[in-house]
Amino acid sequence: MTSREYLYGLELHGIKLGLDNISRLLEPAGEPQHRYPTIHIAGTNGKGSVAAMVDAMLQAAGYSTGRFTSPHLIELSERFLHNSTPITADELDAGVAFFRPIAQGMAPPPTFFEFVTAIAFRWFGQKDVDVGVIEVGMGGRFDSTNVVLPEVCAITNIDLEHTKYLGDTLEKIAFEKAGIIKPKIPVVVSESNRSPRDVILERARVLNSPVRLAGRDFTYGVSGPPFAQHFRYESATLRLGPTAFGLSGLRDARWPCRLERVLDRPPVIIDVAHNAAGARKLAQELPPCVVILAVSSDKDAAAMAGAFASVARHLILSEFSGRRALPAHDLSSALRGFAHQVISPLSDAIEAGLALANESLPLVITGSIFTAGEARSLLIQSKGAAPLRF
Repeated sequence: MTSREYLYGLELHGIKLGLDNISRLLEPAGEPQHRYPTIHIAGTNGKGSVAAMVDAMLQAAGYSTGRFTSPHLIELSERFLHNSTPITADELDAGVAFFRPIAQGMAPPPTFFEFVTAIAFRWFGQKDVDVGVIEVGMGGRFDSTNVVLPEVCAITNIDLEHTKYLGDTLEKIAFEKAGIIKPKIPVVVSESNRSPRDVILERARVLNSPVRLAGRDFTYGVSGPPFAQHFRYESATLRLGPTAFGLSGLRDARWPCRLERVLDRPPVIIDVAHNAAGARKLAQELPPCVVILAVSSDKDAAAMAGAFASVARHLILSEFSGRRALPAHDLSSALRGFAHQVISPLSDAIEAGLALANESLPLVITGSIFTAGEARSLLIQSKGAAPLRF
């Protein structure tokens, strides 16, 4: 069995929240997560983008970085970045070879995410990074990344997600995400909804953790069209901008399939918006467009489609490959009242979307990170889209 086959075989163990397994994996490795400072980032949407931007600013300041994010778009190696360069196949195989004997002696065995988290922490130590930028996988309190002792942590926003594991209210989910806050460690919070925000702030108060709260301690904003935006920031001690992203430490920030324009003629935009909140945010940034929507079976498909009602001149429903996809016809059944057409597989939907799109009516492909990854791969192979950059 190859290292990749072994890794993906661990997915059969599903999701298991808790820190026991990751601790048992990392102890024989010398607890590498403590060898370098870390920044820990949680939230429902935007945490991967925050990780990418923090990483870019750190590198612009001359620091060597390790960035761990999930899930990946096309290749597993995307989850592990050293100075924006993915782990090599040999390095990944070496990580599997190191932890596999440890894992085989564990009962219960580690999950896929626990195993790759351990590989990331060890590899960053081997690379002697100055800073590790670590994105939470799910929740926070019992996420396997929560063995770090960060210099600072951040919580982006709270929305309903993974309710089977995190709870069925915003307050319960906020409590889980607030679990990354450590005693006396600063936390940056951008949640504006009062009830989940108060849960986070109370956790920080109990732990005596300094808080920097958006809207109270600082303000920020983005203006301009999606591909020529300016950023501003203001606090009691610092004022920036409005400045073009290209003139700041964010100049080299790359996070594929996040409002990414991958083709120009006609314009094609891919975004990983995978829940109703993400879809609403994406729709705010879009002009009138053709939308291809393919979602996971556990999502509120009607709410996601509704987010695009004001901008989608044509709505094409499709499905990505794999067991987590909501079949296109089931998606159609959930969207009675929305004018749409059903085209599957995704490759055929893309061809139909390209035929409808033009210079003033871009094609937008969204609904899931799996949709984004598959579409990106198809467009690289068949339409000459640029390869992924980080």
